This record gives sequence, structure tokens and C-alpha cells, in this order.
Amino acid sequence: MSEESAGIRKVFEVLSRGVPEVRKPGRKLSLGQKLIWSALALVIYEAMASVTLYGIPADVTGGVSPTLLNIIFASSIGTLTTLGIGPIVTAGLILQLLVGAEIIRLDLKKPEDRRLFTAASRLLTLVIALFQGAVYVYAGFFGNVDPRVAPLLFAQLVLATFIIMLLDETVQKWGLGSGISLFIAAGVAGQIFNDLFSPFVLQDGFYHGVFLALGQAIAEGKSIGEVFVRQVGGRGDLLGLISTVAIIGILIYTEGVRVEIPVAHSRAAGYRGTYPVKLLYVSNVPVILASTVFTNVYYIASIVWSRFNANNENQFLNLLGTFRIPEEGHQPVPTGGLAYYVMGPTSYTDAVSDPVRAVSFVLLMVATCVALGKFWISVAGLSPEKIAEQLISSGMQVPGFRRAPTVVASIIKRYIDVVTIIGSVVVGLLASAAGYVNAFGTGTGLLLMIGILYQYYTLLLRERVVEMYPAVSRVLGEG
Repeated sequence: MSEESAGIRKVFEVLSRGVPEVRKPGRKLSLGQKLIWSALALVIYEAMASVTLYGIPADVTGGVSPTLLNIIFASSIGTLTTLGIGPIVTAGLILQLLVGAEIIRLDLKKPEDRRLFTAASRLLTLVIALFQGAVYVYAGFFGNVDPRVAPLLFAQLVLATFIIMLLDETVQKWGLGSGISLFIAAGVAGQIFNDLFSPFVLQDGFYHGVFLALGQAIAEGKSIGEVFVRQVGGRGDLLGLISTVAIIGILIYTEGVRVEIPVAHSRAAGYRGTYPVKLLYVSNVPVILASTVFTNVYYIASIVWSRFNANNENQFLNLLGTFRIPEEGHQPVPTGGLAYYVMGPTSYTDAVSDPVRAVSFVLLMVATCVALGKFWISVAGLSPEKIAEQLISSGMQVPGFRRAPTVVASIIKRYIDVVTIIGSVVVGLLASAAGYVNAFGTGTGLLLMIGILYQYYTLLLRERVVEMYPAVSRVLGEG
């Protein structure tokens, strides 16, 4: 280890001592206990999402961000979860990229390096929270905040992020899965539930929830067509219900599609198996990264607009984005430029009214997902070379070929390159075009929720098997 790397490690070790963390339980918890702790963390998070920040203008309270980060980061503008899990996710992605690109040299198989990675992630989370909190308070995203309460508002955002970080650690160590996944899935499920059953009446005179709106239309003798496509942003209509069911079915099917590469043990004669490569090999990561990039374009463009081009008169800055302030709220709404096209339409009505924008957003999302998908496998330990090293180190080989890393990697590359592109195109299409058919929870939200629920399904099966057959835990490396 170089002196520079040793110095960085020492700095993180010293700084991490001042950041409180959740201790691991002193004994193995049962599945029921893990579920209770997970539920408790979720209840606290949802309670925070209902607590309004002190000091923000009344018309911002309870507002919803117009960006995809509202889904990805489980945030609710104007509450204690305004930043949501954004700082945690961003910190984790940054460190994962730095480690994968070997800019920071850590061997995550070693316990001490894993502890250092966790400590660095927690520190970076707080740093990002400081930056994002300052942007929200002092860059005008909350409107005209009283300068006397601005520091208190900033402190609330940072403290809330720290609490959310502890909740995530609680779920990881005492509960099931991760708090990040749990909060995202719950947020998307809540939006879907609202679109199905919400009793609030919208501008068109119908209930928000599609089932209640349908019952209302039948009871009042109105045409079913009035709730098939609604002119209120696609909230709770029959088109959204049909498309949501169809998209969920597609996602469940694609989660099970995989290519199986035959492998055999080099020493145990007769032992053969397969190495499965899922169609969604890169999972939802390309969509998360692409959405983060697009949303940052929106934020940067809106800040530049508010400071230097508020009248949309600078032709050069107009290329980055033109905006307007709606009658209600302070969040700038893009009307042109790059920011307009990277955000994309959010409903069937919007897509039909501007098909050029709709098509452009799909093409941008798919192309970006493919590029980021290929980039992600190269830095996240998912490349053919890394997989070949893992197989060979575990004593496996591809039957009929030499047991050499380059040979095995070349064989695996044929499959991984194809599924990376196809999987990235699939998730890019679903994430971008699902909004055009008024899918509940947005396409990105459905992608994340189904992936998370599938992970929880496998976790529950694993925990159940370990409880029924304790000896299995030794095979799985749990004790």
C-alpha cells in the first residue's frame, strides 16, 4: 500500500470515529424480529415524510418535486424527507465507482476494507447532505425564505438525513434487506395505492382513485370514457390501470429470463452446473444513473436560469433551458432547451400534445441507459474479466475450453455484452415510455419496486430456509 493510500485510510478512520453508528445485535435475530425492526424503521420514515419543515413558505409545504428524484430518492418536498435517501444513494454510487475504477484501492472481501468503505460512505453522505441542504435553502428552491430561519431550515435537512442514515443502518443490521430499498418500494406502493383508492376529488370532478372514479361514473350515469383518459395529469384513470398491470407483468417475466452458461468443476469429475446471466444483468442501475444525470441537468439549468436568464432572453443560455414559474409553488417548470427534453412528458396528454419531446426523451433515456449500463459493469465488478476470475478462483471452468482467464472471459463476454445492451434498452424504454400510458407510480418507480420486491422475496425464502434448517446457515456463510 502506498503512503498516499495509507494516509487516506487513516483520515477516514479518524473522522469516522466521531460519527455515531448503529451497533449490530449481540445475537441472531429471528425472521419475525427482523420484520418488526424493518416495519418500525419504515413507520418512522413515513412519519418524517408527514412532518413539515419549520420556516418554509406555506405554499411549498407538502409540495412534490417535478423530477424523477422524487421516486428514486423517496423524497417529499417541504418535509423532513425533502432530501430523502438521496445523499446516501449518491455517496454509495460515488464510492462504488471510485473503488470499481481502482481510484481508491479497497478489497471489499477483507473485513477491515469493508469497514473503511462503510465509514467513508457515511462521511460522504453527510458532506453531500450539507451541499444539497445549502442548495435547497439558499438557491431559491423553497422560495423566499426568511434569512433568520434559513440556518435552522438548513440544520433540519442535515439532521433529518443523519436520522435517515441511521434508519437505513438499523434495517441492514437489525431488519431485512436495506432501508434504502424499503423506503423506495413503500413510496412507490403508496403512490399506486393513491391512484387506485384515493378519495380526494380532482379538478375534473372525479375521485383521484380509479376504482372510486369508475364507481362514481357508473353511479352518476356518466360515460366510462371520461375516466379512461383523464385530463388531470393521468391521475387514476383506466388507461393507467391497464398499463400498470401490463408493465408489472412484463417486469415479473423479464426478472426470470436468463441465459445459462454451462460450467464444470475442474477437480470434481462429473460435477456440472450453470452460471446464470439474467436478462436484466445490470438491474435498475442504468435508470437510476440516467435519471440522476437528467435531474442534475434540470437543477443546474434552473439555477443558471434564475440567476442569469430569468427573462429567457439569452439565446445561448436558452439552449440549456428556459423556464417559467407556475402560479402555485416555486419550482421552475421547463419550457424549452435541454432541460425541457431530459425531463420528458409525464402523462398521455402531455405526450400527445408534444410528440417530438416524447420521442426525444425516449431516445435520450435509452441511449443513456445503454452507455451507463456498459460503464457500470466495467466498474462494478460485473465485467466478463471479473466473472472469469471468480469462476476460476472457485475451481470452475467452461467445458471444452482451456481453464485460462482470457479464454473464459471471451466466452462469457458474448453473453454479457448482449444482455447488457438488451437489458439497458428494456429498462430505458419502460422507465421513459410508461408515463405516456399513465402508469401508476411512473415507469421508473415500477422498475424499482418490482426489482426490490423480487429481492425481498428471495431474502424471505432464504431466511425461512435458514430458520427451518439451521445447518444451512453454515453453507450460506451466516454463522
